[in-house]
Amino acid sequence: MKLKSKNRHRRSFSQYLRLWLKPAILILIMAIIGWSATHYNPRELLKVDINWTIDRSDLVNIEALEQQIKSLINEAYQLDLHEIKYVLERHPWVQYAQVKRLFWDAIGINITTHQIATHWQNIACNQTTESKKCQGYITTEGVLITPKNLSYQSNSQESEPLALLKSNHSPEQSTALFKDYRTYQTILAEMKILSLARSNIDRLTIKPNMTVILGYNNQQQRLKNFIKIYQKLRQKISLKKLHKMTYDMRYPKGFTLKY
Repeated sequence: MKLKSKNRHRRSFSQYLRLWLKPAILILIMAIIGWSATHYNPRELLKVDINWTIDRSDLVNIEALEQQIKSLINEAYQLDLHEIKYVLERHPWVQYAQVKRLFWDAIGINITTHQIATHWQNIACNQTTESKKCQGYITTEGVLITPKNLSYQSNSQESEPLALLKSNHSPEQSTALFKDYRTYQTILAEMKILSLARSNIDRLTIKPNMTVILGYNNQQQRLKNFIKIYQKLRQKISLKKLHKMTYDMRYPKGFTLKY
């Protein structure tokens, strides 16, 4: 009878295993928590993942943009998408920035860069003075960009070179200069303006190498007069000579030609 009583209270191996399994799991969990507390950076949990889309990565550097919004993406749950958009669009090459949330810790940013219409140069500017903005680009919207790196290249390898607008006026007057350039180009139609220089008078260089002096008033009418004269002269003079001439249109009842 006593032998049977001892067998009844003896535990099997599986019972011992179950008895010690729960404490072992608890100890393992506590060890993992302790390791994480000393080795895991809690900031990683709040790190924002950014999915960038940029139409001209040669103009806009992703690293520079990330640095620009660094202070705004420290905490994923406090992202201000409107502020991020505002800061990104302060970059000189960024025309539009579209910012949207993808997940709680991820955002998508789509960057559209400016389209450049012309080069710009302030010919009255001291090129050696770094504080002055002497060169830059004018966008298709008439916005002047004066970046440190003048390395813009056209998207199309077959496109015409950008026209050069030269002025001895302040950068703020570049918008008016660009407006007149577009008006002149519209009047000339297929004839391509290579440069427009404005000092006290307007002077055009037209492809391949014609110079047209328009003066300081009635420039549009004088340019129309030039077109009429050019059409007549090309019937009498070879294009090779015509394209090397300087046409001075400032005379009320005529013009002068210089070779």
